[in-house]
Amino acid sequence: MRKIGLVGFGVGGSNYHAPLITTTEDLQLAGIVTRSAERKQLINARYPDTPVFNSLTEMLDAGVDTVVISTPPDSRLSLIEQALKAGIPVVSDKPFAMDYSSAVRIKSLSEKYSTPVSVFMNRRWDSDVLTVRHLLSTGKLGKLRRLYNGIEAFAPENEGNASGGGLLRDLGSHLIDQQVMLLGPVASVYAQVDAVLHDPELNDAFNLTLVHESGQHSQVNGFMMQHNPGPRFRADGESASFQIDGLDIQTEQAFAGHHPHSHEIEWGVEPQEKWGTLFSNGKSEKFPSEQGNWPAFYLALKNALKGDGCMPVDVDDAVHVTAILDAALISARENRVVAIEEITGDK
Repeated sequence: MRKIGLVGFGVGGSNYHAPLITTTEDLQLAGIVTRSAERKQLINARYPDTPVFNSLTEMLDAGVDTVVISTPPDSRLSLIEQALKAGIPVVSDKPFAMDYSSAVRIKSLSEKYSTPVSVFMNRRWDSDVLTVRHLLSTGKLGKLRRLYNGIEAFAPENEGNASGGGLLRDLGSHLIDQQVMLLGPVASVYAQVDAVLHDPELNDAFNLTLVHESGQHSQVNGFMMQHNPGPRFRADGESASFQIDGLDIQTEQAFAGHHPHSHEIEWGVEPQEKWGTLFSNGKSEKFPSEQGNWPAFYLALKNALKGDGCMPVDVDDAVHVTAILDAALISARENRVVAIEEITGDK
């Protein structure tokens, strides 16, 4: 039984990490760090056998095998460093670093202390992402021409926050990671990043054009003040196009208090009315959605820490995504295409 310690019990800790950890065989939620009296009460109600600590130091002293960091983004670096220096493997929420230099520092510490670190990019296992991946891998679309990946909604409360670097680093981390997973590393980016609402320093809308090292182009879009949301994915190939709308059902299920072992639902299964549409030669048909599979993250983590397979999200992937985010902000500020090598120094 591997003992997992969770730092933070906000939205991510309470709705994502804790339910996934406690429903993964051979993982134990061995401790939670929070100073909030209200959250301590909630933990005692949901997980009465799980001890609560006031600091990561206290939890490390009590003994855990792995630490999951689910605190505000600007607090994560010091916590990740503390755990790695103690020789404890780390999972961090995204973004795991606020800039490229910090991301490289985390990778260097992981290598120095021979202790792995991964990033909770659970949305790699969203139903829509898995469906697009299936279509690309099976060649149903023919040669891909364009891939659009966006999340739009009228949700001003989700504009992001300053501690998280705005909507681009928050939501954008997921969307860019998905494009990299689907199409490979990115060579350059052109970005428009806006502050539509209150704080001119807090971006809440973005549109990125990515050129991948393969030569493939893709788009990434996020906007939380959109009165008429666009598609979630649109993939255009020589033989067919695919479009799917709406958000993966796992978020809805998690916020409703369900978990992968809930008897009342089928975890990650999209209803037929939410399936995407395949278009070809003037005809269209509904295309079945793949089952969403967020539990795959902690299953892969468990296996990797036993020496069976790779970490669910490689730290190099997270470093690359951070470089793309930095490049996007420069691109938007200077109104130009920015090569990723300008951030990384690679030639």
